[in-house]
Amino acid sequence: MKNPVTLILKHTDGSSRIILIEPILQHNLTNTGVYKIYKTSIDNESALFTEELEIDENKPELADRDNPDYLGAIIFGQDHLQWKYEGELLSAAEQQQIAAYLQQKGFN
Repeated sequence: MKNPVTLILKHTDGSSRIILIEPILQHNLTNTGVYKIYKTSIDNESALFTEELEIDENKPELADRDNPDYLGAIIFGQDHLQWKYEGELLSAAEQQQIAAYLQQKGFN
């Protein structure tokens, strides 16, 4: 997977949550096995923007720990079977859905 994708996480109570999965690639576009997970604007009931745009190409990139949309990362081992979650915001069921999706999608 080379491009970010959205995924709808399903909950046992029937609700759902839309997330964005961003693969972290090496310079030659090969997969690192690391996938960062973010909330989407679709899921957070965003209103119209009334403040000045915060993105500035001259400023350093926002660190994950400072990004309110960052939910953590799924990191796969070399066998693509073992994985771990780094973060605190996703439930075990959500983590499992993401890992299963990525394993099904493939690692090319």
